[in-house]
Amino acid sequence: MRNILVFFSLLLFLSTNAQNPWKLKKDKNGVQVFVRNVDSSKIKEYKAVTQINTSVEQALSIILDGNRLADWNYKTSESKTIRKITDDEYIFWMKNDLPWPVKNRDNVTHVKVNKISKDSIRVDLAPDRTNAVPEMDGMIRVTNFKGFWLVSQKGDKVEVIQQLYGDPKGNLPSWILNSVLTTAPYRSFLNLKSLLED
Repeated sequence: MRNILVFFSLLLFLSTNAQNPWKLKKDKNGVQVFVRNVDSSKIKEYKAVTQINTSVEQALSIILDGNRLADWNYKTSESKTIRKITDDEYIFWMKNDLPWPVKNRDNVTHVKVNKISKDSIRVDLAPDRTNAVPEMDGMIRVTNFKGFWLVSQKGDKVEVIQQLYGDPKGNLPSWILNSVLTTAPYRSFLNLKSLLED
């Protein structure tokens, strides 16, 4: 019975991905950004890809430093490592500044590091459910998001992939969100490359 359930789950997964293929929206300065539809939402999901002259360890040291996310993550004005649960598990807080009159957003992220192989590390991102940071006045807390980083050695370079879906809540029209969906990951990846290659 379990094998049958696994089989049908796999079929559903493959069918969903076939119906929602990735579309390349930006390919510039060594950064590619793809988007695709999400069945349960009008907001699209994105995937950003680049290769960097660095090491897996160095890339992870930046990605897993919650106190430095504001140094390179686009429109992030403040960030903090709230808690280090283990060497492979963290809770981060980030504040994103948006232009007036739109309210700023923040999120609290549960970060889990998983070693896929000797050359590949996956970092899963999900909303924190422990109320590690109470909601703040004047900001909208983003609680519906899911994604991951994938950092892999590819020859003499490191391939960095981020895949993320997020609903910023509020009254922002989905067409506006989707129209600028490539800007944030593109800028963030350029900043990350610069930081790691300087």
